[in-house]
Amino acid sequence: MKKLAMALVLLVATGAAADLLVRVDFTVGLDARAVAALGVDVLLAPDGWCLARGDEAGVARLTGQFRCTVLDRDPAAKRYVFVFVRPGFVRARLAEFGTCLTADEAGVLLRTSEEGVIGLNRLPVELYTVSMRTVNLGELSNPKSQITNRAEATRGEIANLKSKIPHGQTVSDSLVWTLVNRVSQDSLAARLRRMVAFRTRYATTESCRSACDWMRQQFITYGCDSTCLDTFASNYAPNVVGIRTGKVNPRHVFVVTGHIDNTSESPETFAPGSDDNASGSGLVIEAARVFADVDFDNTVWFVGFSAEEQGLVGSDSFVYACRQRGDSIIAAFHSDMISYGRDDSLVVVHTTALPQTESLARFFLAQADTFSSLQAKDTVVNEARSDHYSFWKYGYLAIRGRFHDETPMYHTTGDTIGPFHYANCGTNNLPLYTEMTKAAVATVAKWAGANPRVGVAEGKSTVRSFQLTACPTVFRNSVRIRLDPANPRTREPVAVSVYDASGRLVRVLSLPQSPTPGPYSLTWDGSTDAGRRAGPGVYLFRLTGNDGAATARAMLTE
Repeated sequence: MKKLAMALVLLVATGAAADLLVRVDFTVGLDARAVAALGVDVLLAPDGWCLARGDEAGVARLTGQFRCTVLDRDPAAKRYVFVFVRPGFVRARLAEFGTCLTADEAGVLLRTSEEGVIGLNRLPVELYTVSMRTVNLGELSNPKSQITNRAEATRGEIANLKSKIPHGQTVSDSLVWTLVNRVSQDSLAARLRRMVAFRTRYATTESCRSACDWMRQQFITYGCDSTCLDTFASNYAPNVVGIRTGKVNPRHVFVVTGHIDNTSESPETFAPGSDDNASGSGLVIEAARVFADVDFDNTVWFVGFSAEEQGLVGSDSFVYACRQRGDSIIAAFHSDMISYGRDDSLVVVHTTALPQTESLARFFLAQADTFSSLQAKDTVVNEARSDHYSFWKYGYLAIRGRFHDETPMYHTTGDTIGPFHYANCGTNNLPLYTEMTKAAVATVAKWAGANPRVGVAEGKSTVRSFQLTACPTVFRNSVRIRLDPANPRTREPVAVSVYDASGRLVRVLSLPQSPTPGPYSLTWDGSTDAGRRAGPGVYLFRLTGNDGAATARAMLTE
C-alpha cells in the first residue's frame, strides 16, 4: 500500500495524466459494487477482481479497502483487450501482439493495437475489447463457473417469468408447434453453404460487408417491417438489423442475435466460419423466415453482429446505443457455435450479475424440452466470451445458447461443413442444429407473443373451379404450379399471382388465351416482373376466381 501511495504522489508531482487503469483485487465481503461506490469506473469484472478506471484521488480511496495495482496511465487513448485462453495454450505467444498488463486463470489483459488484434485473431483465443464505458453491476457476484443439470424449469419459475414479460395474449402450443415444424434442416444447411461461400467474413473485409448486405436482403425477403446496416466504425463491416414491430406493445423489444463475422489463421483471405458463427447468424435468419407470416404483440429484432472476433466491438456499440436511448429490451437470445457436437451437449448460459437471466435460461430449457429433442443444461458464466455479454454489461437480460463440445477446427480454415459426427470440421451435426433452432423459435414465439396473421390462407385450398398445388415445395431453379379444374372439360383464361412472405406482389404468371382442356400447369423460374432474380424465401401462389381463391406455397433457396 505504501508503494502505491508513493507512486500516486510521484504521478501528481511529475504532472502525469490523472486518469489511471487499475486492477483491484477484492477482499472478503467486498466486490465490484464497493469499488464503484468509491468513485471509480468498473470496466471489467472477472472472478475475484475488477479492472477499474479513475483519477489519483479515486484510486487512493481504494487502497484502504482493496489491493490495487496501477496498470497504465491515460487509458482512454489506448487499446486494451482481455484475451481468454484455453488449457494448454502457451501464453508467451501473446507477447508478439501487445504488452501483458495483468493475468488470471482465464486469460491475459493486453495493451495492444489494431494490428495486434489482427494478429491475435489468427490464434485460437477469444477477445474482449475493454471499452471505457462503465459496466452495469446489477447484483454482481462472482462464483466460479459451473454446469448444473436443470433440464426443466419449475412451473413457478415459468409463471414468474411470464409475469415479467408483457404478452398481449397467451401463445397457444398449437401455434408454436406450427412454427417449430416450419424449421427446415435443408434451409439451414443451404444458408450455411451460402455463408461459407463468401470465403471470409472477417470484419475488416469487403467480403464481410457483402455478407452483411446479403443478410439484410434475407430480412427484407422475410417481411421485416424495416431493416438497416448499423455502421459503428469505418474499418469494420456493420451490424445487420431486421425489425418486426409489435402490434400491442411496440416499445417492448425481444432480440434474436448471432454474430456474422469470423476469423481463422488467414482471416483476410480464407475464413469459412461454418460453426463460428454462420450457425448462429443462420439461426437468426431462419427464425425471421419462420416468423415471416406471423404477427407479434411485442417487437422482435433480428440482429447479426459484426466485429465479435475483435472483442465484441459491434455488439458493445449497438447495446450501448440502446441503453443511451432508453430502449426497453425485455430479453435477448444469442447463439454462437451451435452446429457441432453430441446430441446431449446444449448449454444455456446465464449470469449471476443479473439473477433474472437464470429464469430466462430455465424458460428456454422448458421450451427445448417440449418442442425439440434437445437434452440441455444451463451454466453460470460471468465471462465476456460472446455478444450476450454486451447486454449484461449494460443491464439487459440475455442468455446464450452454445454446445459443450467444441470443434478442434475453432478459428481455423478447417471450420467447414463436414459429415455427420465427423470430428475434424466445423459443422458436423445438422440435426442438432435444427433442434436448437426449433427451441429458439419456440422461446421467441412465447416471449414476443406470436399470433397467426389474418390474411391469405396458406397451403392447399380450393375454390369451386380450381385446385392449386406447387411442386416441389422447396426449389432452387423453378417450381411448377399445377391447376386442376373441377370440371376437366372446361377452362377459362386465368393468371396466378406470386407474392413474397410480406405480401408484396412479385410476379404475375399468365395462361394462354385458349388453353387445352384438363389439368395444366405454369412454371415460375424465380424471377420478378422486372426480370430480376427474387431473393430466397417463402412465396405464395394465389389464384382468384369469382367463387373464392386457391393458394399454394413453396420456398425458393439460394
